[in-house]
This record gives sequence, C-alpha cells and structure tokens, in this order.
Amino acid sequence: MMQKRNPLVTVGIPTFNRPAGLERTLECIRQQSYTNLEIIVSDNCSTDANVLPILNKHAAADSRLRVYVQEKNISIVPNFEFLLSQASGDYFMWAADDDFWDSNFIEVCVNGLDENNDAVLCIGDIKIVNLANQEKKISLRKGFLQNSLYGRLFQWVRSEGESKYFFCGLYRSSAVKKIQFPNYWGGDHMFLLEAITKGKFLYIPDQTNFYYFRGGSSTSNERIRKAFNIQSAFFYSETYILRYAWYHFGFAHLSFLQKIGLFFANSAGLLFNKDKILYYALIKKPFMDLKSFIRDKISNRGKVKGD
Repeated sequence: MMQKRNPLVTVGIPTFNRPAGLERTLECIRQQSYTNLEIIVSDNCSTDANVLPILNKHAAADSRLRVYVQEKNISIVPNFEFLLSQASGDYFMWAADDDFWDSNFIEVCVNGLDENNDAVLCIGDIKIVNLANQEKKISLRKGFLQNSLYGRLFQWVRSEGESKYFFCGLYRSSAVKKIQFPNYWGGDHMFLLEAITKGKFLYIPDQTNFYYFRGGSSTSNERIRKAFNIQSAFFYSETYILRYAWYHFGFAHLSFLQKIGLFFANSAGLLFNKDKILYYALIKKPFMDLKSFIRDKISNRGKVKGD
C-alpha cells in the first residue's frame, strides 16, 4: 500500500502594527489540522510595542515558527516577496495578519494539489468579513481548470474581480518561486496572471473556508494611492487594460507564438470582462445608445403622423 504524502507547507505571515489580528492569525495557523508546517513571520518594522511580545510568545511555544523583524519598513509587496524567498516547503501560502481560516483549510488544499498535479494553486470557499464581523460568501469560478492555456487565460481575464481572491490560496512552490511580484497596486493580479500560465487553479467548494477581512490596509482608493504613490488619474483602468493585454510578453517560460496567442485571448477576455471595463464602453453603451436612438426616431415619427 502506497504511503500518503506529507509534504512540507510554508505559511508566510506578513505583519505590521496589528497585534490583535496577528494573535488570531498565529492561533489559526498553529491550530491547523495539517501539522507539517513551516511558519515564517516577517514583521515590517512595526512601531506598536505589542507586536514583538506576541511573536516571542508564539515562537517560544511552537518550534515550527520562525520570526524575522525588518530593520526598516520595506513596504507591502517586498515584505510578501521576502516571505516567499524564505520558504522551503513543497507548498506555500501567504496568511495576512487580519484574515482567518477554518482549521482544515491547509489540509483540504494540500489534498487538492496532491491529487491534481497539473494545478499550481488551490483554494476553498471564501467569505468576506466586514468591520461589523458580518460574513458574506462569494462565488468562485471553476473555469480555470481547463487544459487549454488560452482558455484558462481568457476565462481568467474575463472573470469578475472576486476571482482574484485565488491569491490567498495554497501554491505549488516550484511553480511560483520565480514569478515576479510587481511592486504596484494590482501586482498581485499580475502575479496570478503568470501563475495561471504555468498550471490550473483548483477551487474546492463546501469543504473549508477562508475568511478575508475587508476593512484593513486597503479600504479606499485614497489609501491605496498613498500606499503605492499612484499619480495617474487613469491608473486603475490602465492596470486592468494595458497590463493585462501586454504583461505576459515578459514571461520567459512562454514561446513567442504562445505570447501572440495569449494577446488575442487576453484582449477577448478584457472585451467581455465581467466587471464590464471594456464591454460597457465598446459594446453595451453603443448598443444602448443605438437602441435609444431608434426608439426616439420611432417615437418622433409617430408624433408626426399623429399631427
């Protein structure tokens, strides 16, 4: 009888001035049913005096935990990158210091990746938690399990923004270790864009939950602009249109012909994007305007005949 695999999983926890959230995150991760864990915390030079005692307490209680304290604040994305660079597990996940998980989350995702060698990422159900601790379950798509590279990319780019929560899942480390994490708003989406060119995204419903806290570091466009020093008034549109259409041309693991094919697949995905970025501007609005024009013409003709 073949012995079941027990791969090492690295959990990277970026933290900054959130002692209460950090405490809950560490407890959630340490109490996971899957126990073969390497837990790495990178404190981004917190100024809150309550952070370090929490780290020391958990490190003393759990030999799986390793703590790094940055000498200066290296900003958000480099802190995430640092954690990935330190990971030695077969699988890897980021665990933000304001989110939480069901106790079987890692176990379910490990089993999913073990059973699907062509998947680079696995996640369970996602519930959004607001400041009032109210939970809202969001729908994820299964269209990213296609064998076709172009089909996966088309489905990914056209999908609604909620699909980007796949970022919070469990990764196959060998597939994502060399992926660049761009240091700008939307960089996590570009990270996922490259990841999905290397394999499928696996969604396992009705077995476990990830709880994403909405109300932390990215609660408004103003805070996002400040955090990433965004100057352009059109930055958010540029991120989803220009970058999604061209970003894959820098992927070293793809041939030039594949990149050309992805350009058309991505462009089509953008056109029919569920968030209606281009669909509204190029299809729906002109159609509505034409419909309104015809209706007005018919209405005016009726008035003339009535006179």
